[in-house]
Amino acid sequence: MKKILLILMTLFAFGLQNVCAQDAPLKIVTNHPDFKIKVKRCAASGKTVVIDLILMNEGTNDVENIRVHGGIAPSGWGAAEIYDDEGNIYRGENILVKIANDKEWGVYSTSRFNIPTGVPMKLYVQVNGFSTSAESIARMKLYVDCPAWGINNNDKPVKFSNIPIIRD
Repeated sequence: MKKILLILMTLFAFGLQNVCAQDAPLKIVTNHPDFKIKVKRCAASGKTVVIDLILMNEGTNDVENIRVHGGIAPSGWGAAEIYDDEGNIYRGENILVKIANDKEWGVYSTSRFNIPTGVPMKLYVQVNGFSTSAESIARMKLYVDCPAWGINNNDKPVKFSNIPIIRD
């Protein structure tokens, strides 16, 4: 009986350790209830990380004239910032953004685009010079310019936390 109790206690202790060791869940704050974002993929190859995002407008009206800023801020705007799980910070020319229909990556911002109601829109974020040993993005801030949703200043960046990185 004592052996069984000891075995059960050991299993419980290891099980508790595994639960505590799990990473915190992915969290996304868009600052508007109709604006939803999903992380489809965050993959690394060497020192380059690409994050594939799906933007959704769950409101009743199409939203026009949206822009997402890259690592270098246009005058008066915030620039994207990324922090990895090793304490490294990525800013400036290292962070590029591209909306699905853009032909080129933008260090300043995407071209202006629209999100029709219920239609997914792809957004890509590329980080160059990323640590080869980092396992996750601890925090990412993207600055979105969308007057229709009132997301048009530095006080309301879109924030991501705990994005796991897949490495090849």
